[in-house]
Amino acid sequence: MKNAAAFTMKMAAFFCLRTFWACQTYIYLYASDGRGAAPVPITIRVSKRKLRAWKMLLTGAAILAGALLLGGRVRPAITSVFTYQAQLAATRSVNDAVLDVIGRGGVDYQSIIHVREDAQGRVTFLETDMTAVNRLKAEITNAVSDRLNLDAQSGVQIPIGTLLGGQFLSGRGPDVTFQVIPQGYAKTDFYNAFQEAGINQTLHQIMLRVEVPVSAVMPTYTVDTVVSTEVCVAETVIVGDVPQSFTEISGDSRGLLDKAGDYALKSSGLPGENVVQ
Repeated sequence: MKNAAAFTMKMAAFFCLRTFWACQTYIYLYASDGRGAAPVPITIRVSKRKLRAWKMLLTGAAILAGALLLGGRVRPAITSVFTYQAQLAATRSVNDAVLDVIGRGGVDYQSIIHVREDAQGRVTFLETDMTAVNRLKAEITNAVSDRLNLDAQSGVQIPIGTLLGGQFLSGRGPDVTFQVIPQGYAKTDFYNAFQEAGINQTLHQIMLRVEVPVSAVMPTYTVDTVVSTEVCVAETVIVGDVPQSFTEISGDSRGLLDKAGDYALKSSGLPGENVVQ
């Protein structure tokens, strides 16, 4: 084999009657000098251990590529389901903790708000007992944190078909367990809400807003979200002086004074050109 640098190499792989991965043990190379001379066979033995390693490497690469492709398509659906389930579980825990504190402490409207009246019994102003509010706020904050930590130990189970999405797969398959873990202290705020409840009557509600950051955690996957819920702690209807008469004028604001005059004339029974018949 003179002038070996000028040789061109042609490679052919031979297989036995069994599978490629288990049986390919030889690779035959044919060397030619490019001038029409007969090719010279060169035999190279390939160990089965190396072939097995290549098989495992290619199989692993295929699995990884499939997982990445599937993960890119399924991950948004999993994130959405995890977020919803985490908020649902955390909201249930927060509501249970708040109701437990309110029921155990006997919280009512009179224990938080003091209604001040004048000599005629008319409501003049509302006074908030901030000591009671702050004490209730601290109790609820601690109760919410304790309840979330307690519920996190049991975890939440949802079918794997629900995670993958789709109407057909929803609710099917084995359960996947994840934990809803608080990622900080619960934030609690009280605020007043006033609504019209009738003629010169007002519905006063003491509302509690609770916000807590949580994480839905399972092996190799974590979703962060913020749970926010509102609970009515106490309410009452504040009744004012009831007027002897009440008139409600419907329609747009154009000609409002004329309409008011017409209604007044009709109510008094006096004649007038614009009295509504």
